Amino acid sequence: MSKPSKARKREERTKRKGIGWGGWIAIIIILIVVIWAAYSLSQPTPPTPTLSGGAPDFTLPVIGPNGLTGEKITLSSLHGKVILLEFMVPGCHYCQQMAPVVAQVQAQYSTSSSVVFISVASPFIYGNNQNDVSNFIRTYGTNWTYLWDSSGTIFNMYGVTGTPTFFIITKNGSVATSYSGVVAASTLIADINRFNS
Repeated sequence: MSKPSKARKREERTKRKGIGWGGWIAIIIILIVVIWAAYSLSQPTPPTPTLSGGAPDFTLPVIGPNGLTGEKITLSSLHGKVILLEFMVPGCHYCQQMAPVVAQVQAQYSTSSSVVFISVASPFIYGNNQNDVSNFIRTYGTNWTYLWDSSGTIFNMYGVTGTPTFFIITKNGSVATSYSGVVAASTLIADINRFNS
């Protein structure tokens, strides 16, 4: 009968010892992660305020060509109007490309009191600040309302992952349709007219 090799002796010793320190540490980490995940899932999520038709409601400060104006607008205060809601960042090339398009669409409704244009700006992606938004307004001569979402909270509420993103909100407060990226003026006008009747 031959003697057991050194490797075999080591293997037998490992079997007798059971789980080593590394194994116990891994088990403890896994338990902590499982307990934390179970706790997190058990916590209630605060409800998002919505308009009567379902679009998330919010209140944000107004920003103009000279910075924050000191005013705030709550989306639900515009109930009974069709809202073209744009999410944008000043450093976005496509937002810059869409500024004259939105201006063209807005000009179609300059005498209408039932259609409102709102742009929500944020530091989202490009890290822009309030001055960049004011400069954008001056550069492109846009004359509708801009709101400042400093934390990106409203971007998240609406699930915005790229800019520009547009939503048309109906008079009853529901999101009728949305678009991402470059959109033709004729498309925006057709949809606004469809929900403004």
